[in-house]
Amino acid sequence: MGGLIPNLDGASQIYAVFGDPVAQVQTPRLVNPIFAAAACNIFAVPFHVTPAQFDSAWDAFSMLDNVAGIGVTVPHKVAAARKCATLTPTAEAVGAVNSIQRSADGSMHGALFDGTGFVLGIGARRARLAGARVLMVGAGGAGRAIAHALAGEGIASLALVDLDPDAIAFTAWMVNGLLKREAATALDPLAEARFDVVINASPIGIKGNAGFPISPEALHSDMLVADIAALSGETQLLRDARAAGAATSDGNDMLQAQIALIAGFASGLPAGTPLGA
Repeated sequence: MGGLIPNLDGASQIYAVFGDPVAQVQTPRLVNPIFAAAACNIFAVPFHVTPAQFDSAWDAFSMLDNVAGIGVTVPHKVAAARKCATLTPTAEAVGAVNSIQRSADGSMHGALFDGTGFVLGIGARRARLAGARVLMVGAGGAGRAIAHALAGEGIASLALVDLDPDAIAFTAWMVNGLLKREAATALDPLAEARFDVVINASPIGIKGNAGFPISPEALHSDMLVADIAALSGETQLLRDARAAGAATSDGNDMLQAQIALIAGFASGLPAGTPLGA
């Protein structure tokens, strides 16, 4: 930890990060120096928690007084939201969380910073979102959060791909309600479509052998391609996008943009308050 993090002691608290897989998760590496700089005796630690283990792990950590909270990544963001006592307005609208604050009585309070992180993380390229034709693969917790934020940026359309048709239906319903028009639908694989923005919000590229559902030949130089699965290494999608001359963004861009908010919430501050601000 480079000397930035003080030694653990009996008063230390743990911010557990649940994921499956979890080896690629960068939250502990990024948030621990923020805790240390703010003199917070909190340590973020990754835990490999499968869906079958999730309920038991959640119950165990919510009972421990030295747990400050839980961060969740794929595939737990929707399941965690259902177990929280309260949700921030964005988390409630999306039905997912990525950061949970534990109160002294053991109750858990969920927030979602992925959407904010995504639009801030792409920097000046955020201007491309207004009026954009977007393809997004993955309509789980992170995908829903990004879709919510995309609607706020005034996209023209959103084509969705997910193995779960209910996830697509919910995300489309949410976006269409926010935009007050029929902008979001499931991708029609037979239709000819050209996109301005392509987003991978699924585990494709880090888990399993599934390939991305559009060919490298469909990528072009005036496109923005974001792969939030890419954290500790480059995915094939990003390699193909760079080869096509497209602008790219990975999961670190999104995470860096929201990490101070995650740190603040984990340390007990109101949602949306960065630690050290």
